[in-house]
Amino acid sequence: MRWRLLVITSFAAAVVACGLWSTLAIALFGSARELVRHDWFSFASAAVPLVFIIYAGVFAYRHTARRRKTQAMITAILALFLTIGFYLAASQMFPNRLVIMQSDQGARAR
Repeated sequence: MRWRLLVITSFAAAVVACGLWSTLAIALFGSARELVRHDWFSFASAAVPLVFIIYAGVFAYRHTARRRKTQAMITAILALFLTIGFYLAASQMFPNRLVIMQSDQGARAR
């Protein structure tokens, strides 16, 4: 397996996916909390990271000779976990912009 290709592709896809989603959420709505209030946009914004994760899997599939499906799945799963990890790290760094509170948390904070 071409582990270096899988890791670099997954890492690049996760950075771009999380960065682009965060940028769009902040630029269009001011914060992720405001984005969640609009159900349709919230659902549609989930497509942004998924597109990059799928593209990373296809990229790994096209650039490997053996075990293509396995390597594509490993790349997509790794990119998914890295994207979630980057979002969690970014939400810790920018809690005012990227933290999405649940409905019962907002009631307790008041």
